[in-house]
Amino acid sequence: MTMGRLTIPGPHGPIGATVNGTGPPLVLLAGLGSTARVWGQLPELLGRSFTVICPDNRGVGGSRGGDPFTIAGAGREVTAVLDHLEIDRAALVGVSMGGSIALGTAIATPARVSGLVLVSCAARLSHHGRRMLDLLARLLDTLPAEEFGLWLMTLAFAPPFHERFPSFVIEAARLYGLDEEDVEGARLQVRHLLEGRDLRPELTTLALPCLVLSGARDTVVAHEDTAELAAIPGAQLEVFPDLGHSVLAEGGDRVLSRVTAFLRGLQHP
Repeated sequence: MTMGRLTIPGPHGPIGATVNGTGPPLVLLAGLGSTARVWGQLPELLGRSFTVICPDNRGVGGSRGGDPFTIAGAGREVTAVLDHLEIDRAALVGVSMGGSIALGTAIATPARVSGLVLVSCAARLSHHGRRMLDLLARLLDTLPAEEFGLWLMTLAFAPPFHERFPSFVIEAARLYGLDEEDVEGARLQVRHLLEGRDLRPELTTLALPCLVLSGARDTVVAHEDTAELAAIPGAQLEVFPDLGHSVLAEGGDRVLSRVTAFLRGLQHP
């Protein structure tokens, strides 16, 4: 299955997504304010082994407009995309806010999920997490849209990575950078996240293979918060001492190979 870009009607408004590759279905769920372009070359790399589906989050990109963003609503939109593509079950890889979406989707509709990779995310809003969201809200309110990504990337990568790969950080900021039309959608995402949620009591109800990845130098989502996801029965937790929030980007081949091996080991439909 290789389809390129699509837009479908969803339960909360239009849903924009990209689909490429061939193989078992895999949904990539990105973080705050993100569209599918934030993944860079990752869908192409994973598309050699999987059918990779990358939705735009509610309120941005091809998913602008409609109802305000919620984690529960985002989960319903994941299943709407799967329905449209006639896919019964898919693996979910969620990063940051996308990890919360993946976790919420698995809790609400476990029969639609073959496995989870949860990266740099948490099951609850901690005091540190609330302060970080307050900071991001302030940046969204005060910075020009084209600068938001650059300053967010300052937080997203560990200091040694900035020193070794400054041009990569600039490219990541370009891929992340908000369009002016997406600023309000990102604000609504922050507003919803600040309402808080605590999914920890439901973690033990999940009976799905799960890989949890965290960077010990993460200043956006504390790795102690991510480590709480190890309460999922059988979850594999890996903490990388030298990485920050952008584990998939910073870790390169060593992290990608770990994720790919986990996904290939799942029982796919």
